[in-house]
Amino acid sequence: MKYQSTRFGTFEVNDDAILNIPDGLYGFEQETRFALLPFASNIDSPLEWLHSLTTPELAFVITDPAPFMPDYAVTLTAEDRRTIGLGEEGAFQIRIIVTVPEDYRRMTGNFLAPLVIHPGLNTGKQLVLTRQEYSTKHPLLPNAVRDN
Repeated sequence: MKYQSTRFGTFEVNDDAILNIPDGLYGFEQETRFALLPFASNIDSPLEWLHSLTTPELAFVITDPAPFMPDYAVTLTAEDRRTIGLGEEGAFQIRIIVTVPEDYRRMTGNFLAPLVIHPGLNTGKQLVLTRQEYSTKHPLLPNAVRDN
């Protein structure tokens, strides 16, 4: 099916590649259908776009947190697992929303509110963690890169 984007124009997504987030994202609860798109077609990047399929101007930059914080861990409750269709031991993917300022070296990730995704069912849920060591603006790049 074809969708509109203010960033990319018209793009096509197969129905089986649509990510459903039944509860929406915090602040965007009405947004429940998204496409995962490459960040850039001409480069290999750990970043992706999480693009709304109902609002052409709404898209978030997301990434797997593991390359930036290898010990990052998320524990799902039974209700979280039920929402995305996971069994007790089912594997899931984690993505965090990234803020990319004009100086990309200062980009940050929201490690406090990750998105968990059931890759087989293409369903997801955004969590809010209570662990003090995580923040909504955690720098992704090392100090040596940010300070140059």
